[in-house]
Amino acid sequence: MKETILKQVSIIFTILFLFGCSNAYSDFSSDTDPDFQSPGTTSITDDGSTTDYTDTTTASPSVVISEDLYENFAADGTVYISLNGKTWSSSTEGSITDSDVTIIETESSEEDENAAGLEIQYKGKLKIKYVLSGSYTGTIFIKNKKADAAVVLNNTELKSENGTGPVLRFSSEQRTFIVVPAGTTNTLKDTRRLNQSETMYDDKKGSVYSKGAMIFTGETSDTSGGSLTITNSGYKHAVYSKDYIRVADITLTVNAAGETSRDCLRALNAVIIDSGNISLTGKGTIEDDESVGIKVEGEDADEDDLSVEYTAGAGFVIINGGKLTINTVAKGITAHWKSSESVIGDASYTETANQSLLYTTFLDGTTAATPNPYVEINGGTISITTTGEPYEGRTDSDPSCSPEGIEAKGNLTINAGTITLNCTDDAINAGGNVTINGGAVYAYSSKNDAIDANGSSGITINGGVIVALGLNTPECAFDCDQNPLKINGGTLIGLGTSNFTAPSKGKQSVIVLSSRSVGSANSSFAVTDESGNPVFVYSLPSSTGEVLVLSSPDLKTGTTYSVKTDVTVSGGTRFHSLYTSLPSISGGSTSLSNVSTSSSNTVYTDSNVSSGFGGPGAGGPGR
Repeated sequence: MKETILKQVSIIFTILFLFGCSNAYSDFSSDTDPDFQSPGTTSITDDGSTTDYTDTTTASPSVVISEDLYENFAADGTVYISLNGKTWSSSTEGSITDSDVTIIETESSEEDENAAGLEIQYKGKLKIKYVLSGSYTGTIFIKNKKADAAVVLNNTELKSENGTGPVLRFSSEQRTFIVVPAGTTNTLKDTRRLNQSETMYDDKKGSVYSKGAMIFTGETSDTSGGSLTITNSGYKHAVYSKDYIRVADITLTVNAAGETSRDCLRALNAVIIDSGNISLTGKGTIEDDESVGIKVEGEDADEDDLSVEYTAGAGFVIINGGKLTINTVAKGITAHWKSSESVIGDASYTETANQSLLYTTFLDGTTAATPNPYVEINGGTISITTTGEPYEGRTDSDPSCSPEGIEAKGNLTINAGTITLNCTDDAINAGGNVTINGGAVYAYSSKNDAIDANGSSGITINGGVIVALGLNTPECAFDCDQNPLKINGGTLIGLGTSNFTAPSKGKQSVIVLSSRSVGSANSSFAVTDESGNPVFVYSLPSSTGEVLVLSSPDLKTGTTYSVKTDVTVSGGTRFHSLYTSLPSISGGSTSLSNVSTSSSNTVYTDSNVSSGFGGPGAGGPGR
């Protein structure tokens, strides 16, 4: 009778909250499930010590542009600038002579929006290289609007003066390479802070700011570059491009260090990470503007002059490789453009279509009505931690903070890479669909869903290794509402609540279990074949949730399995406690038998599991 009542309650709540896990609430209680914790209290600690597996698969890098490779940049001339505190000297070589370049000292000027420092002017169109060495206090403004340029930082230390401007500024609408040679150590510090005084004349949005594309790179792709540290003290963003940002072959540390700082890397059109060792830390806590690691906005609206520069909502984030570590208050990575927040089409604003270097290639075909703010991951080692307290306004114009790990307002695709996400909001979120073709993904949310998709195709898993934990009612491991959760391949485990999206028929067998069928927290369970050999093994964390979704290529249709709890495990290889190569097991007790799927129905559902969001999802005995 007690189980019947619980089923009825669960069905009622599923009907009441059909529009997503985020609005649903289950009625399980501690007296029916001893491992279940009350809403808002479930948390686990995973320092990665249960991991000795790294993804070694590869995927073809995306948005490969030969002009973005510094080794293909052939400068027509070079300007050498030696810096010493507040003084400097210069020389030139090649086709660009002293008469082609003008260097002037500037003072802070509210009327001209100048910052104190050096303005290096070049009005030609030849490719130009600047080599900066030494230390300097003041803004370095490289003014060459129509020329491709390279700025080589040769053990350079720059600091803007008294909060009057960014530390490094570029006017070029073309590519600017920021080159960090091997063996060099370079630091850039922006001293501006929000509302510090009337002396803050330069309103540029980044500590390092460019109108065109910025490409941070070593000198060659087969040699690791040196190190560059960029610090934002508390005004706007650490790095800002009105086109796109690319990073390859260097050690890049970016700190949005002040409480009034905003984002680490922010661009209008795209951010592409090819390689390197990148560390992004965002500590800004301004309400509604908490720090983000990587953000592509797709639209740049200026409320002062009522203008808007845009790429019709297009804009993407692509990770092709490298090591990326992000610690932020708000989102880790976001392709952010949101139609409800756009001012495109607002008669009050003067619109300017963005002339991105990407526009005729990777942004081609997008319009205000057909945006494409997507995220694609093709490799690398990514670790993201978000710490902010999630809050949401009643409307899109209200203040909100969503400390998600990786977000795309369009589709989100993972093809390869080792990804570890510890987040207070959704670990992975897409306004469109989520597709995982490969890689190793650990997605843990302490307050929301592990993986959340809002597109009509839902979540599709074709391969890889996935551990997804969303343990707080009303959240879940996999949330795509009534859209399909389709599993065609991969080895995965999802722990969540009864408000989960039930798997639909895919190409690989899936087992849905109640937490009561897998044993207690901090123990191991196994799915075994008829000979008692394990085909799936997982060591449970300190909280188990209510429902587990699991799948593996080793689970075959037309074969009968058992679930054994409290087993002793020896050997094997683990990714966040999910065994990717199977161990030997001993001991334990059988909690379920006759677990099987067929080719016509690839989903087995434990009779103790409520129907979930996606409907019945096909059942085993007792359904």
